[in-house]
Amino acid sequence: MIGRRLLRLVLLVLLLALVVAGYLAYRLEHPAGRESADEVTIVFETGTPTSHIFRRLEKEGVVEDARLAEIYYRVHRSATPLQAGEYRLTRPMAIDDIINRLGKGDVVKHVVVVPEGLTAEETFELFWKRGIGGPEAFRAAMRSTELLPGVTAGTSDLEGFLFPETYVVTRSTSASQIVDQMVAQFRKTFSREMQQQAKNLGLTVRQAVTLASIVEKESALPQEGRLIAGVYLNRLRRGMRLQADPTVVYAMKQDGNRRGVLYRSDYGYESPYNTYLYAGLPPG
Repeated sequence: MIGRRLLRLVLLVLLLALVVAGYLAYRLEHPAGRESADEVTIVFETGTPTSHIFRRLEKEGVVEDARLAEIYYRVHRSATPLQAGEYRLTRPMAIDDIINRLGKGDVVKHVVVVPEGLTAEETFELFWKRGIGGPEAFRAAMRSTELLPGVTAGTSDLEGFLFPETYVVTRSTSASQIVDQMVAQFRKTFSREMQQQAKNLGLTVRQAVTLASIVEKESALPQEGRLIAGVYLNRLRRGMRLQADPTVVYAMKQDGNRRGVLYRSDYGYESPYNTYLYAGLPPG
């Protein structure tokens, strides 16, 4: 008799355990929450412990119970390593969907549009304002002139060689990787034919890029570019000062003096970039 009672008790306990386990599994896969789910962006740094990941998910409302979610992961999904990165998750969200997302490293992609006419500092600001890279990292990457051997000889940075384009990056993309992409795009676009054209005009690639940048900023309309370039080339051949407003603006920006308009007094602004004071192209 006692044996049967004990067996029934054991079976009852097992049944209850299965019911509880089933209920908990159901809650993990079908979390109760808001009537309309919303999204939250979470960044997990490299080396974040698993327990901290699930606690953060609970804090942000992505999972209901961090301990339960972690137990499920360790028992059923521990073979799937959770990767660091920036994730956009729904709250609430099924546990397997979370693990799949973090396991694949399905991180947020940032689309950064770099327009023409920006300085290197302004270009990098587009990235670090999104939490990608940082000022010092970008400035260090800018000194990697070995990316354009022969083209950047005698220069100290890659100013002018960061090609304006649309770039897709993640939060973990380094400053050097971004600079590599931008320089590679410049190399792809500035063909051998274009390099030969610059040489025929008596210009190095660096000088051609500098002149093109000045002309682009001076031209209100695309068709004006050829005329303006012709004027500047004639001044260069004669050893005259270019007297180009964009060089004054650039000189002042380099010194942190940003202003929307130029005044007559600005034309005397002391800087080697000021082509109202110095003949030839600005230093590269």
